[in-house]
Amino acid sequence: MKLLFPHRSASSLHRRLGFTALAIAMLGFNGAMPSPARAESMEESNASTPPALTHAAQELRSAYRQQQWQRLALKNDRDNLIAAVLIGMPTDDDKTPIAGNADVEQRLARSYGHDPLALFALALACQMQNSPCVAPDAHDALTRIAPDNAMHWLLLPNDATPSEAQLHSAAMAKYADAHLRDTTRILLAALAGQPAPAQRAGIDPHELALRLRRDAIEQVALPRFKAVVVMCKGANGQRRDDCIALGRNLEADRSGTILSKMIGGTIVRRLLKGTPDEAAAKELRRDYVWMSEQMDASKQPYMERVMSETVAYGEWKAWQRAVVRLGAAATPPSGWIPKNPQMLLLSEERTPAPSK
Repeated sequence: MKLLFPHRSASSLHRRLGFTALAIAMLGFNGAMPSPARAESMEESNASTPPALTHAAQELRSAYRQQQWQRLALKNDRDNLIAAVLIGMPTDDDKTPIAGNADVEQRLARSYGHDPLALFALALACQMQNSPCVAPDAHDALTRIAPDNAMHWLLLPNDATPSEAQLHSAAMAKYADAHLRDTTRILLAALAGQPAPAQRAGIDPHELALRLRRDAIEQVALPRFKAVVVMCKGANGQRRDDCIALGRNLEADRSGTILSKMIGGTIVRRLLKGTPDEAAAKELRRDYVWMSEQMDASKQPYMERVMSETVAYGEWKAWQRAVVRLGAAATPPSGWIPKNPQMLLLSEERTPAPSK
């Protein structure tokens, strides 16, 4: 999750905590996502993180992911198979799925193909792929079994654009939930107590293992929104009505997923200018930018507790609680202006960078 570093890449929209903020900031809500070098997470750039620990974690990140995937791929219960599928998907560091992840997806589909959370993991894995995926029917099964979640209607294979009917179904859904609380809970439990694949001199083994666990969870993909953001920009008629309803649903994501809330707010701001809805969406964005700045400037570690509280309270409330523990208010004071005021603006509202 990191909006304070416009010179860094937003190559991962998917990091649970560190990368979500950075990705949102760099996306500019226009649906485009640059993909140069790997982005830093908030934890990597934060002053509270010892550089030696960061370096060791970076060195061992891929090995830890492979190690844990191999262990989890041997399990047969639902949660561990879901964890293996999620960890085995492409990441910002490793651009291709772990070899054998397709086999784990098949096992998950065979054993738990009627379980909504298993189908969510399979549909998410399919959305992330450009080539034919193992479970292309997971999306249809998920929307048939659990149609009340707007997010499910957007998880189309190969990141396809929703049809008008699918958009309408997402708009009419009772709620939106990116399942961040569920997947974070599953991953925390699946990786609990696991050691680092190697040790480093001068680094506490326990701290290194915890850091690698957080990194592995942060690297797991969140749903993609590019297609629906593009679809809703400048929408008219029924599509406009559906986009507004979907945007409101996303703003109220049940997991408090920051990415969902920010994307929903962007859709609302574009389609409801001059209304109380637009004003509320702007305040939501302002609160997010405020929290990001407070967390980035902290000299105290906070990510382990934020991750556990994401399970308990949802991501948005977990961030608010972290900011309060760091000594700041959960929301910005009246008149507060961020370090980079353009971070409050939609992409089309920002002043273009000077040409080189």
